[in-house]
Order: sequence, then structure tokens, then C-alpha cells
Amino acid sequence: MKQKAILVIGMHRSGTSALSGLLDEMGVFMGKSLFSAQKGVNEKGFFENSALVSLNEKLLDVTRWSWDDPLAECIDAHGMQSLVNFEYEANDILHRDYENRECWGMKDPRTTLLLPFWKKIVAAKPNLETSYILMVRSPFEVFGSLNKRDGFSLEKSLMLWMNYTLSGYFNTLDQKCQIVAYDRLLEEPSKVAVEIAFNAGLQVEFDESALSFVDKKLRNQNIAEVPSSHLVTLATSLYHALVKEAVPHDDVIEINNQYQLFLQSLSEVLKEHLSTVKQDEVYYRHLFLSAYKSYWWKLSWPMKKIENILRGKA
Repeated sequence: MKQKAILVIGMHRSGTSALSGLLDEMGVFMGKSLFSAQKGVNEKGFFENSALVSLNEKLLDVTRWSWDDPLAECIDAHGMQSLVNFEYEANDILHRDYENRECWGMKDPRTTLLLPFWKKIVAAKPNLETSYILMVRSPFEVFGSLNKRDGFSLEKSLMLWMNYTLSGYFNTLDQKCQIVAYDRLLEEPSKVAVEIAFNAGLQVEFDESALSFVDKKLRNQNIAEVPSSHLVTLATSLYHALVKEAVPHDDVIEINNQYQLFLQSLSEVLKEHLSTVKQDEVYYRHLFLSAYKSYWWKLSWPMKKIENILRGKA
């Protein structure tokens, strides 16, 4: 059976969940083990496969990145060789969750930074026809959301947005990829759904008038007033280029060149320090998880409970 797969990519807080909810309404299977909705973050649900997210976290650990690493930018396959040992686990997820599904989708923003790895995985399946959807939202709305939820600064938020967006764009130039602007998704969800079905060649039937997952109430961030800077200019230029009906590819290349120069201008000491911090973070987190899952730790639980009871009586 020939399968159709849609990989939703893009920066966190860019509307990937809204788009995935729309795909679900259209009859696209989004996975067996999806995260539940979270109040104040994604009221209607994330549509993220927990197994996929768990694997992506492992892949980021190996590359010494994290989803919120402002220096984690991937516009080619550089550094992906270290992920070969995880190909079996990736294939197992696709087999376990999506086998025998005529049309399925996969969404986790982290995938955007790991596209060379996932492109290799799906390309190896002869009966799978894959297309991509790159969600693009105003970088300043994304900043507002990240600042509210995580306290991120404007500079960090814009670097993350640039990293994810450039990775999504350049890594899908050789693929069937549709760019969807968040504003248009909110304004014309039915038209976007029809275009997605056509571009991906989906053999699914859905009632356009009955699509209700996406509505304008999903917009909970307004564009904040931001100070002028080189990074602000680059992000603004990239956003306007990508939401055009015909993306000016040469302009995007020039924006990326300017962004690479910006990254090179950052202090080498800062880069070294961040790399060391990340390495230590991964090491101690894995050390804790290993101890937490050990039999000795589990055997200590009853003793801790008794200790807490005794302290309470004291």
C-alpha cells in the first residue's frame, strides 16, 4: 500500500499545533501516543507524538543541542553522522505508530533542526510519499509567546526563530514542501486545507464547511514593539520573504549569508561556555535518570515514605 506522510515543521509557538489539529480534522492520522492539551500553553492540544519527541530529545543530546539552544542551527547534513545508531529506533516508531495508515502526519518542532536525519529515514521507505509543511509566524509574535511562557529575551527568541526557519527552508528545497503563514491559517483555514490536500496528493474526503479546529481565537499574541537592530532586520526580511506567494530564493540566500556573519561575530568564549554548559547538562540529567530508574532508588521509596511519616509525627 502506498502511504502518504506529511511532516509538519517550523519554530515552536508558530502554529504547528493548530496546523496539526487541522490535519487531524482532515483525516490525517497524527499518531497513537499524543500529548494531552495543556492549559495556558496549547488549550486544544499539541498533536505531538510522545515517542517522536522522546527520540528527538535523544538526538539533540547527542548533537549537544537543545530545542532552545540559540546556536543550534542546521541548514545542511553537517553533524548528523553521529545519529546513525538511532535509525533503528526511528524506523520502529514509524512502524509501530503509522504502519498500515494510508495517510499520516508527524509533528514536533524539534524535527526541524534534525531534518537531515528524518529525511534519510523516510526516504528509505519505497512505499512512502512524503511532503512537508513549513509553518511561518511573525518572529515577533513568537517572541511574545516565548517571553510569556519561558521568559526568553528578544535576541534569543529571534535567533531560535531564524535557526528553525532557515533549517526548515533549506533542508526541504529538494522535497515537496508547502509554506503556510500563520496569519493565513487563521484567516482561511478551509482554503489552506484544500491546498494541503492538493499539494500532498491526499486521498481523503472532508467537509470544508465543517472544519472548526482553527479559529481566530488561537491568536493570543500581538506583535510587540521591538527596538531596531541587525538581528531584527534579518528576521523581518526573512519573514516577509517567506510569506510571499513566490518566495524570492536569492533574497533568502542573502539573508542566510548575513545571519551566518552575525553568528560568526559572537564571542568564541561565549560559544565555548554554552557548549560546556550543554555537555554538563546532558551528562548530569542522564546520570539522574539512570539513578532514578535503578532498583536501589525504587527500593528506597518505602523508607522515604516511612521517614516522612515519622517526621510528620515529630
